[in-house]
Amino acid sequence: MASKDREHIRKLREEANALRLKEEARKRRNRMFTQIGIVVGAIVVIGAIVLLVVMGPKWFGNQQVPESSGTVAITNSEGQEVEVPIAASNDGIVVGLEDAPVTVDYYFDFSCPHCQDYHEVLGGDIEQVIADGSAKVNFHMIRFVSEYGLVAGAATAAVVEYQPELFFTVMDGLFAIPAETQATMSYGDYATQVAALGVTSQEALQAIENGDFSWWMSDRTNQARTDGVQGTPSLFIDGEYQETLPTSGDELRAVIAAASGEAAPAPAETEPAETEPAESAATEETPAE
Repeated sequence: MASKDREHIRKLREEANALRLKEEARKRRNRMFTQIGIVVGAIVVIGAIVLLVVMGPKWFGNQQVPESSGTVAITNSEGQEVEVPIAASNDGIVVGLEDAPVTVDYYFDFSCPHCQDYHEVLGGDIEQVIADGSAKVNFHMIRFVSEYGLVAGAATAAVVEYQPELFFTVMDGLFAIPAETQATMSYGDYATQVAALGVTSQEALQAIENGDFSWWMSDRTNQARTDGVQGTPSLFIDGEYQETLPTSGDELRAVIAAASGEAAPAPAETEPAETEPAESAATEETPAE
């Protein structure tokens, strides 16, 4: 009888132990699933935050795009002032005749010191080839270097939207401001600056203060990177990237002429200076006495 009781107790203990082990295994599985759920949930939350940071301005920001047209006065190579069309769109600011034989895509950054130097050297020549009808230029304002490049570009876009005839005036004026000054300028400071350059449109000044075209500048910068633009300044002539930038007006005209199939303009000839016949270096010998 005692033997049977001990066997019964042993079986009960084994069954209880099996139930305990089964319960512990169930709890371990639940803890594992809970931990996996927490990790997955954290990854989803972090991913959502990153997505909002990256895409939030594009989805929810002020996605205003300049859409204007008009004319702007520039000087041709003969010194005559001419009016040419200017039109702003999502793709950039195009200046020049619609039927111009060559299209130049010019990428620049107001905060890029090389762009500032390039504008100083070739800005006038770029305007001349437009005024001469040799090419139309699509100006792509982007920001690769410093944040103020975006703010200056957004301010310029606002001017083009409401007073497109002042595009070159504002472009020249902003490039003339030292980098250390622009680095501390706010949107309001840019509004004050362009007003001093002649902008009178209250809509333009308000758009600058509001940063209405900041999203557009960011979007154009991202698109430039997607299109393979690796630095500024960059030029594309009829879609062909210029690995070597023209560094003079003559070089720029030669590249544009080549793209249009015309002969490059010949450099001005200079007449050789007249020279006196060289005197003989030999001296006449004196006969010995």
